Amino acid sequence: METVGALSEEEVIALIAGKLLSKTGIGEHLSHPDDARDVIPRAPKILFSMDAYTVNSLKLPWRGYSDVGWSALTGAISDIVAKGGVPHACMVALGIPPELDLKLLDEFISGMKEASEYYKVRVLGGDTNRSAEMWVAISVLGFTTARTPPSRRGLKPGDAIVVTGIYGPMGYVVKHGFEKALNEKWVVDFTKRPRAYLEVGYIIENYYKAVTASMDVSDGLGYTLQTMAILSSCGIAVRDPPQTPQQLVDLCRGGSDCLLEYALLGGEEYGVVFGVKPEWLRTVLRDLEHFNVPFTVIGEAVEAGEPGLYVNGRRFRAARYDQFREWA
Repeated sequence: METVGALSEEEVIALIAGKLLSKTGIGEHLSHPDDARDVIPRAPKILFSMDAYTVNSLKLPWRGYSDVGWSALTGAISDIVAKGGVPHACMVALGIPPELDLKLLDEFISGMKEASEYYKVRVLGGDTNRSAEMWVAISVLGFTTARTPPSRRGLKPGDAIVVTGIYGPMGYVVKHGFEKALNEKWVVDFTKRPRAYLEVGYIIENYYKAVTASMDVSDGLGYTLQTMAILSSCGIAVRDPPQTPQQLVDLCRGGSDCLLEYALLGGEEYGVVFGVKPEWLRTVLRDLEHFNVPFTVIGEAVEAGEPGLYVNGRRFRAARYDQFREWA
């Protein structure tokens, strides 16, 4: 086994850069090994986000290192999409243990490269560091024509709550554990390489005056809904479950309460939750259908004495994975 520690820092950087970095575009002048890159703006407003993970936090028993690389970039991109942006480029920092097998590093970089090509997001550069545990930090640059990109707060009573994406498989993992989930092919298939829908960014960008608030779903659907409601000083009344795999529908025998139990748990689905003014709802849904984005109108924003998430008329307190306290 050849490890990262057998190479010099320059050799590790060359290995990563040769496989991952994008070429200089038209009108650009800086490239590797420059310490910065120049890009030509694609829209009047710039969006910028940062996500960081330990590789172990993204590692599932059925995810190889290439799947982790894919998932890391997908998660970073979803933040831009949720704000009505088109992700354009990113920078990647890696913390790498010297004893890491070079083959595993190569797999990780390959997965990230596959994701960058799938989403058409350029990788412009980054940094490497020695670390006791492997980690990755990704900053994403995006552009939007939306004059006022929607924040997490801004919901008003009467707004329809639209949820894009497929939910439930990761909730199954949380509820039943890795060992049982590993035996369910549908759970493995849906969680191995999560997908962000770039088309949602175009729709939010186009209808930014109609979208009152938005947030991506990285820490669980229940937590996302709860956060948006509290920040908006209102309630979110959930009446219908979001889209789920047919296997979960069969498991729950079509029961709405059962489906919601699984769907509100989980995380890393990387869909988007957004509020839409009632008079614009039909138009927004038409465009989601046009782009074949899975979605559900799960409920609406309501007046509430105690802001938060309400399911079947009762206050629902959502759990999430906390990086310091784990499940809380």
